[in-house]
Amino acid sequence: MPTSPKRTKKRRKLRFPVVIPGICILAAVIVLLIVLIRGCTAKKDSSPMSPDASASPAAVENLENDDKDYSSFFGHKAVVTETCNLYVETDDGLVPSGTFEGGAILDIADDQQMGLVAVADSPFYIHGDSLAASDRWYRNETHLIPYAAEIVTADAYHLQDERGNRIAELDRSDRWQVYVKPSQDDSRYGVKLQNAIYYIDASEVVSEEAGGTEPSVSLAQEVPVLMYHFFYSEAEGGSRIDGNYVEVNELDEQLQYISENGFTACTMRELQYWMEQRAQLPSHTIAITIDDADPSVHQYAMPVFMKYGIHATNFVICGWQPAEMPYELWEMRENGMELQSHGFLTHTGGCSGMGHGGILMCMNHEEGVEDTKRSFDYVDGGFVYCYPFGDINENAESIVRDGGAKLAFTTEGGRITQAMDPLALPRVRVTGGNGLKAFAASIG
Repeated sequence: MPTSPKRTKKRRKLRFPVVIPGICILAAVIVLLIVLIRGCTAKKDSSPMSPDASASPAAVENLENDDKDYSSFFGHKAVVTETCNLYVETDDGLVPSGTFEGGAILDIADDQQMGLVAVADSPFYIHGDSLAASDRWYRNETHLIPYAAEIVTADAYHLQDERGNRIAELDRSDRWQVYVKPSQDDSRYGVKLQNAIYYIDASEVVSEEAGGTEPSVSLAQEVPVLMYHFFYSEAEGGSRIDGNYVEVNELDEQLQYISENGFTACTMRELQYWMEQRAQLPSHTIAITIDDADPSVHQYAMPVFMKYGIHATNFVICGWQPAEMPYELWEMRENGMELQSHGFLTHTGGCSGMGHGGILMCMNHEEGVEDTKRSFDYVDGGFVYCYPFGDINENAESIVRDGGAKLAFTTEGGRITQAMDPLALPRVRVTGGNGLKAFAASIG
């Protein structure tokens, strides 16, 4: 119903005092939004999206006022409690350059600046309040020789661990020397950080260029993989039952020879990358394997391997172990003796007239694949298989391949080369009592 001019005029008179304050409030809100947007933009511009960025004065002031002592983390591993800022030292001081992911485990160096502690063997810093003590103590190991090549990352990229978990996100473009090249099955570059290999996806790499440090050592063309079984101590009344038993002092003599004569004992992952021609190993590289995970390995061998800081791999008969991995295996893994599979319930006979009768040679394919996967799960991410009794045929190899093995070892004698079938690799048997001269000849 149309209103009369009189009523309309009256309404306008009543509305006018309300409209003015409304306009004022709206204008104030707009001004506030502009200030906030400019503030956020300023923060974004001051965060290191490029190497030339610098920290805001407020950030520097907060760091300068933090004099808390975080020395309890020095020389130890610490876990990142939640996603937090990652800092890099520039000409303008320590500036936030990305984030560390919660759950990442970091080695902390003896260096603290304004509440920030240095991440060992890296250009990164993290605030001490973002860390908690870790119960891990494993040592990081890198034996690979870098390529004379560098990658240039995008303006934002991620660092991953071996399993693909994100460790950090960087808001800057960086150069990294290449240690591992991508493959058809793994589109990641491997780079060195904290004396370990971390990964950057090729999709976050702008270019690969010549550069970095040229290799100063000759490279491996073949690798002897040593095969041990059992250990004993004569001083404790033990004796050699057969050639598979190595006396603890004999082992000490062998590892001393390895340590003093320029040999490198590589990890299984490094061996895999070398076999795939994705990485380089120095000449005089060896790998050390121990079959069965007998209790004598923990009792006698582990202290000797720790003494010389030499890496080894235990092939565990997983179904012979308690349902929950025993502390002894966990302790060996933390001390540089990685765990891989010797089958779950396949270390038994059953194939009459075939090799030593290892059941894997005539086992149902699906059952064998399930057993293999179960064994890899038991050792928490296994990818290397040791055939029970060394028995291998087409059936056994197809089982371990479909079970996820990247490398698999027999008991055939010989050294490995990159041209070999990665699932039928030979080894060099270490026979107890043969003497140091024979041992030295076996590894070259």
